[in-house]
Amino acid sequence: MTKFSRTTKSRSAVAMAMALGLGLTACGGGSDSGSDASGDASLRFSWWGSDPRHEANEQLITMFEENNEGVDISGEYGDFGGYWDRLATTTAGGDAPDVITMDEKYLQEYAGRGALANLNDLPNLDLSKFDDSALSLGQYEDELYGLSTGQNAYVVMVNEDLFEEAGVELPDDSTWTWDDYYNISAELQEKLGGDSRGTEFGAQDVDLRIWLRQQGESLYNEEEGSVGYSPENVTSWFEHLLTVRDDGGGPTASEFTENSSGTFEAGEFPTNRAGMGWYWSNQLAALRTASDSNISMLRVPSESGNAAENGMYFKASMYWSISEQSENKEAAADFVNFLANDAEAAKVMLVDRGVPVNPDMAEAITPELGEADQSVVSFLDEIRPDMAEAPLPSPVGTGGVQDVVGRYVSEVLFERLTPEQATEQMTSEIENLISAG
Repeated sequence: MTKFSRTTKSRSAVAMAMALGLGLTACGGGSDSGSDASGDASLRFSWWGSDPRHEANEQLITMFEENNEGVDISGEYGDFGGYWDRLATTTAGGDAPDVITMDEKYLQEYAGRGALANLNDLPNLDLSKFDDSALSLGQYEDELYGLSTGQNAYVVMVNEDLFEEAGVELPDDSTWTWDDYYNISAELQEKLGGDSRGTEFGAQDVDLRIWLRQQGESLYNEEEGSVGYSPENVTSWFEHLLTVRDDGGGPTASEFTENSSGTFEAGEFPTNRAGMGWYWSNQLAALRTASDSNISMLRVPSESGNAAENGMYFKASMYWSISEQSENKEAAADFVNFLANDAEAAKVMLVDRGVPVNPDMAEAITPELGEADQSVVSFLDEIRPDMAEAPLPSPVGTGGVQDVVGRYVSEVLFERLTPEQATEQMTSEIENLISAG
């Protein structure tokens, strides 16, 4: 599970921006792409993340400014939750950053309300190295509003040092099942003792997506703009989480709440208090640094034990987007082109934002990668034959679904709702978000 400081404020801030209207060319001074890129231009570039990402982005800004006289770029950043609060507020006020780091959960939310520029309309942004599958992940209604920074996959991270300490063998991740996962986690907890856990919960919307994909369903019906699942399959996911809690060596309900509201570095897995955890592949290096342990990646378990049926997919780690409100779209496109197509820029970012989908950039960074990042590249290449087609970005209106899912997980773990009750109420809430979108 990705660990950031979380808040339900982001959901209310997005709702506020939606009410004010994100198609803000009238109040934001939005212009065509024909701004003064060759002369003076002031840009704002926003992102979220850890200190190393902040430092890398500051370096990228300096590199671009040194080679583009007259262009001045200021950075705006924060943690994941606060980032979306601020972006929603500034966008609603007609003062969005020019270059926006965008996430899958919010891409269609912003594109669908006219807040993002169509990247296909910016001729100085070279898209020739990006294949159709990579570009499709950033599309809304067949136009391009986000350019993938790279790809990653949601995986089970394992602490090999704790496995060795407990005398537990690593599973064969090409064949392991959910029963194997429960049994291994329970054995880890028993043998490690104390306040150690066999696993952290995988209890976010991405975990639910993967569970549903194993049942042949999806979180959203992409064509009809509705939920894409049968209630019994969501109920079975909530029951799965109770199995992890009660029989599978997982955290208590209170520990889940504490971890969900804490920082990445303070989680049970990064602090060596859990043998397994659920994370994105590009977080491997950060987890090794935080834990100072030997961390490796495994495929997700499946019901059948067939890796090709585990529901995993490659996701755009994040996107480069340009605000429709920007008065300097041409200069913004030049900067995004630098981020996406310049080998020296790629060497600064490495795989922090996923393995580059531009093959030239992937080739350029390979000699620069440390052992952890090499492991990510090799792992993604290894699992590629078993990966299923990625879902499209979340529908308009669903930016707050991650918070919704987390809230109902908490209700189930604290036994304030049964899995059936949580399914019914959560589905109604998600459907209302989609309808309001």
